[in-house]
Amino acid sequence: MIRTFFIRVWNWLKGSIWPGPLRWRCQFLEEVPEWPSAATVYVIGEDGHNWSAAFICPCGCSVLVQLNLLRDERPCWDVTAHSDGTVSLSPSVWRTVGCRSHFILSRGDIRWCQGEKSSWEP
Repeated sequence: MIRTFFIRVWNWLKGSIWPGPLRWRCQFLEEVPEWPSAATVYVIGEDGHNWSAAFICPCGCSVLVQLNLLRDERPCWDVTAHSDGTVSLSPSVWRTVGCRSHFILSRGDIRWCQGEKSSWEP
């Protein structure tokens, strides 16, 4: 019981001092901002009709990734904005050009496919 208490205190302190990895968030706009922020998925649309999502690639290559959200077009992704402010994308994002990153964005966390994140070379 005392051990459990100390583990909880340690985890609380660790979370307060070292907050951990950056959690991805969602922002709804009518157009992509001129200077997009890291770890933000911009859902682009008007009056509740969303047609695209845009974000800076998480691999570090600094490319703006744009995804289609229109169900009549292919390929198509779904964006979920969760009540805690985090965001999910489905299916996975697999860039076929440039850095060739393949990842899943789930509840604000990036999960790299094929082992680790892609190594990007200019």
